[in-house]
Amino acid sequence: MIYAYTDGASRGNPGPGAAAYLLVKDGKVIEKRGFYLGYCTNNEAEYTAVLRALEAARRLGESEVVVVSDSKLVISQLNGLWAIRNPRMAKLNEQVRSLVSSFSSVTFEHVRRDDPFVTAADSICNEVLDMEQA
Repeated sequence: MIYAYTDGASRGNPGPGAAAYLLVKDGKVIEKRGFYLGYCTNNEAEYTAVLRALEAARRLGESEVVVVSDSKLVISQLNGLWAIRNPRMAKLNEQVRSLVSSFSSVTFEHVRRDDPFVTAADSICNEVLDMEQA
């Protein structure tokens, strides 16, 4: 099993955005990446981080993934607890659902923002945004 810690950020909402993930197996970070997204909302960045993390887990051949995020909206929507009213969020949700079908097990967990791996993903987002805005 692999844990995918994700975060997304936008400076301004919407504004320049970034997404990041850390893949953790047996308590060790085995991959971490950040991506500049251009103009987007914070929620779009959060969803994109989940998508990129799942794509990476699939590339690594993982079959069981726990996606961890501090985004209550994204996790609640992916767990089917909250309605999706925004068409762009619905499209991103569908993309995640499509990826989920390629794994034997995917669960979505909400954690507080101060989780150390989520904090690390947030730092990567800020580094990416700082580089793009320099």
